[in-house]
Amino acid sequence: MLVDTNLLVYATFAEAPEHDRARSWLLDRLDDVDQGIVLCWPVLYAFLRLITSARVFETHALTIGEGWATVDAYVRQANARVVVPGPLHLSIAAELVRTPGLRSDDVPDVELAALAIEHGLPLASHDSGFRRFAALRTIDPLG
Repeated sequence: MLVDTNLLVYATFAEAPEHDRARSWLLDRLDDVDQGIVLCWPVLYAFLRLITSARVFETHALTIGEGWATVDAYVRQANARVVVPGPLHLSIAAELVRTPGLRSDDVPDVELAALAIEHGLPLASHDSGFRRFAALRTIDPLG
């Protein structure tokens, strides 16, 4: 399943209230040879931006180098793979942008939903806003 940014953030920062559950879920997925996780570059760069932000994490924010090492560690997990947009991405995204009520802040969600749909993956996220995309299968491992 494709992992959303929020789950990586929660699993990484012990200060997050969701940390224990997110970390446990992520480690279980990574330990399961039949499951694993799927990542994508938009999630990884958003994760990097957030974990290195002093506005978000104050004194707990990582340096860019430390943050990149964390991204690299996730990508290099034996049971992790990275997906990229393919030939159907444009048409899937075109359908998703027709979802009523979308705003400019929702564009990253459209991109992530299109990637998941194109690759036939459910999206693991603690963000209930993804449920507005009818064609997207979502799972909240913390819910």
